[in-house]
Amino acid sequence: MGKIVSLINTTPDGFVDSQYVIADAEFHEFVHGLLADSSTVAFGKNSFALFQTIWPAILEKEGQPESQLRMARELTDMPKAVYSSTLKTTTWSNSSIVNTIDVNKMNTFKKEGQKGLLTIGSPGLVAALTQMKLVDDYYFCIQPVIAGSGSVRFFDKISLDARRPLKFVDSKLLRSGVMIIHYQRAI
Repeated sequence: MGKIVSLINTTPDGFVDSQYVIADAEFHEFVHGLLADSSTVAFGKNSFALFQTIWPAILEKEGQPESQLRMARELTDMPKAVYSSTLKTTTWSNSSIVNTIDVNKMNTFKKEGQKGLLTIGSPGLVAALTQMKLVDDYYFCIQPVIAGSGSVRFFDKISLDARRPLKFVDSKLLRSGVMIIHYQRAI
């Protein structure tokens, strides 16, 4: 059965800006484990635009660290869906643009899928999927910095009709100080 899994980096004070992310070899190795259980990576428009400029370019440069090359190859080779009502084209291979989240299609995917759909970053997409009760697993990667400011706070623009209880699954502390906390949707 396919799951919808969210991987979101956040500071303790709730900022999800990419500038605060420690993405070292150990973090990349963790992400590879999530990608192995996924058939598709999903992004919102802004996260996709950022990833589309970073990862394909790494494959073109000499002397890149192996962890970055592996991540770049894997992300480039995987099917990617960017959820946007305004984006018209993409240059990243294996990418498709999806205009709206179709709850029925998502539920069918979850019933029939052998592997999951992984969102990386994309706080607006995660908020929308959470509002629709579609996310099964959350991986909150708590970055070891109090940002104090930033452009985006996680769940800043979400309005839920009720609380969404989560069930703690496990946690992992990386050498960088990043704490990854895994929760599942309780209901």
